[in-house]
Amino acid sequence: MPSLEKEFKNFVKVIAKLRGKNGCPWDKEQTHKSLKPYMIEETYEAIEAIDKKNDKHLKEELGDMLLHILMHTEIAKERKAFTLFDVIKTIRKKIIHRHPHVFSNKKAKNIEDIWNLSEKAKAIEKKEYKSLMDGIPKTLPALHKAYKIQGRASRIGFDWPNHQGPLNKIIEEINELKAEIKNKNKLRIKYEIGDILFSTVNLSRKLKIDPENALRETISKFNKRFKFIEKWAYINRKKLNSLSLKEMDKLWEKSKINKGTKLKRRSSNYKKGRGLL
Repeated sequence: MPSLEKEFKNFVKVIAKLRGKNGCPWDKEQTHKSLKPYMIEETYEAIEAIDKKNDKHLKEELGDMLLHILMHTEIAKERKAFTLFDVIKTIRKKIIHRHPHVFSNKKAKNIEDIWNLSEKAKAIEKKEYKSLMDGIPKTLPALHKAYKIQGRASRIGFDWPNHQGPLNKIIEEINELKAEIKNKNKLRIKYEIGDILFSTVNLSRKLKIDPENALRETISKFNKRFKFIEKWAYINRKKLNSLSLKEMDKLWEKSKINKGTKLKRRSSNYKKGRGLL
């Protein structure tokens, strides 16, 4: 049975061959920049597999993510920037340094102690002034980024004492939005909507709910209920845009009751997932 070390080395060789003289033309022309959208896509596919608790797909998606890590490393090696050895050594040293409560004699009684020790370790690494907000990727999805920013501010006590604070703030921001809508001030409307979203993230954080996951689940729920309407329209040989809002609302409420129950087919040509627009 092949060892993990041997399997990993073989995979590294596969990536090198793809980029080599007689490798794949497409793989050979890729750069760090050209691979960015694919890397992001693979990350979200892995998240989807986790949400669906699908171990088979998660295994595949983690493999795809590993492929990207090795591809970027191989490209960097070709540029004589760094190697896979450097990548592994750097992250190993970082993890050990940022977990003194595990790898040294430092003690941590709770999560707050762990955060404090980690922040001190980061400060030693930087050796210069850095904002508490530094290091948060600019390309993070907005909800996730807001969640992280608020969490970091909370570490030094800049936070509501409980969920009632952000809840009241949401109500306040909604009233301000109503006023700006009445004034027809588009710029201010945009600002107020942003404030509402930011305050909603704050509320979800205080209630220990990940806003990104919450919104993703809501989107999934909306998608399923909308598809129910599409299927009903197809089965009954109606076009979606011929249905009144009242009819669609009734079907929407019915989809909540059915929760995935199969609709009775009236057409032998019905195909799952297809709808008439």
